[in-house]
Amino acid sequence: MSKPNILVVDDEKDICMALNILLSKEGYSVREAYNGEEAVELIKQEDFDIVMTDIRMEKMDGFEVLKEAKKISPGTEVIMMTAFASVGSAVDAMKAGAVDYITKPFINDEIRLTVRRILESRNLQMENLILRQELSQRPPAFKNIIGSSESMQKIFSMMEKVIPNKSNIMITGESGTGKGLIAQAIHEGGPRKDKPFISINCGAIPENLLESELFGHKKGAFTSAVDDKKGLITMADGGTLFLDEVGELPQPLQVKILHVIQEKQLTPVGDTRIIPVDIRIIAATNADLDSRIKSGQFREDLYYRLNVIELKMPSLRERRDDIPVLIKHYLDIFKKEAGKEIQDIDYEATQALLAYDWPGNVRELRNTIERSVVLTEGGVITLHDLPDKFRTLDVEGVSTSSLRQALDGFERDYIKRSMAENKGNKEETAQKLGVDLATLYRKLKKLKVDV
Repeated sequence: MSKPNILVVDDEKDICMALNILLSKEGYSVREAYNGEEAVELIKQEDFDIVMTDIRMEKMDGFEVLKEAKKISPGTEVIMMTAFASVGSAVDAMKAGAVDYITKPFINDEIRLTVRRILESRNLQMENLILRQELSQRPPAFKNIIGSSESMQKIFSMMEKVIPNKSNIMITGESGTGKGLIAQAIHEGGPRKDKPFISINCGAIPENLLESELFGHKKGAFTSAVDDKKGLITMADGGTLFLDEVGELPQPLQVKILHVIQEKQLTPVGDTRIIPVDIRIIAATNADLDSRIKSGQFREDLYYRLNVIELKMPSLRERRDDIPVLIKHYLDIFKKEAGKEIQDIDYEATQALLAYDWPGNVRELRNTIERSVVLTEGGVITLHDLPDKFRTLDVEGVSTSSLRQALDGFERDYIKRSMAENKGNKEETAQKLGVDLATLYRKLKKLKVDV
């Protein structure tokens, strides 16, 4: 995991040393340069997140350092420093591309807060860029599935393999991990996408009604059957039937579903007609079906018919690297829906969200962000906008650079894929990434990307 890298530029060595000590204690990697020329050479060699430069220096002043830094590494943020503050110089610095302006003598807390704010803002901007690049590279059916962690990359890889065929699929995982979203993506990405995708929660419908819902019925089959009814299986003909919480399927219906899979036909309740059906079944469960098979609650033969291919969805605590991007994704969605100008989630709130174990997984995270957007009265979501349980968390064990770690992971994976797509050609990769070749080389070295 790499630390944020900061370059301090000042012709007064005592100033450089003081800032180095202050920022190093915050967990940053700090380099010093005692003139503008030395600073530019370092910027050419290393990838800095922030350059803090004095304005008044001999030969090459701070404005020239700013200009060269932006030319060499456009993504690097520059903070201007001076003992001769004026409104004019502040305006000039901002117009030239500086992100902020600090006057001497320094206030340590001001330095800490300014650097932290800039790094968090930079990380979020990079996450947005990487997220857009990730989504643009995925098949259209995958667009709504957010995640770049290693565990989610395995899911995407498996999905790409199973989408084209007709095999039944079992999606397992805890509640709230997005099993339904995966099922719909598989349908929409495959050859059945122009046919129906029919979903039913097997645990949400009373047993006495579930058979009629699935298989349909003939008029007069029972007291309330006043008309013929087409069942969901017949409605899914040619497409996909999604059996959510399939572990709750009553045993009598397990036999009938097994018959549909084996014979590709069904008979509605109270009818004698045999109706042929062509469906792909995707089942999902958060239950331990192995134990249910052993206890006789679930048929083993049906299990193997449904579980031709298994997709195991990771819990959110197993893919914490995806949390920052998911936060940003849902923040963008809900602030638009609420018509609010919310810019960000602050440091304390972000640390609490990273420290939480998320028993409800992505669904719980989504609901938490929606609630926070509705309740916040400012332009930034704070810890006080989150539910009470987040305020009592011990966040000391959470690395202050968790966002940075996640960002590095996203960036590393994306560069690797780009290099592979361009067969290792660095010039073409740099062009695709929208950076110059020198920047690509620095990132390859910094992120330890094997080429």
